[in-house]
Amino acid sequence: MKSRLVPTPRTLADVEIRSREIIGRGWGKLERFVFRHRRFDDGWSDEVTRDIYTIGRVAMVLPYDPKLDAVVLIEQFRTCGLVWGEATWLFEAVAGIIDEGETPPEVAAREAMEEAGCRIGEPVHISTVWSSPGGYGERSWLYTALTDLSGIGGIHGLAHEHEDIRAVVVGLDEAHEAIADGRIVDAKTILMIQWLVLNKSQIG
Repeated sequence: MKSRLVPTPRTLADVEIRSREIIGRGWGKLERFVFRHRRFDDGWSDEVTRDIYTIGRVAMVLPYDPKLDAVVLIEQFRTCGLVWGEATWLFEAVAGIIDEGETPPEVAAREAMEEAGCRIGEPVHISTVWSSPGGYGERSWLYTALTDLSGIGGIHGLAHEHEDIRAVVVGLDEAHEAIADGRIVDAKTILMIQWLVLNKSQIG
């Protein structure tokens, strides 16, 4: 039997935070929460301890050229693989942290220039997602945007942010194939490419 996907009504009144402390600081912060939450049977959970790492809010954009039927992706080194003994240079959509006073579309446009040398049109909102809700506090605003990708590519990034970024223009079909063959493994980028494959006729 089919049912509708209706969220359970919940507010912060359904969470009892018993303690919250910062247990580590670096580029972001690591916080330890001790809490109880309302259960689906309307009782309360046992006390739970969880650590959450947060750098901030992020805006991501997948620039799309309908004339070329192509997108621009960036390749850069990411630290994540070191946990597993791997060297991870990843293909991703353009992304940047949203600073105080900035809007996500403003950051999407700024980062497209900084990371890919690409001037985009009005960002089209795909979704706002939690990157890894079990242990990561980052919230990401995902966009696509029309652009002219002729002549786009090369090495980009800000030296004071230790960025070494290679921008690559690829056909949307190849980007989609790269999900299946493992060349693209960033979850948010996969989501954005798949959304664009399904919806490009609405924005092109």
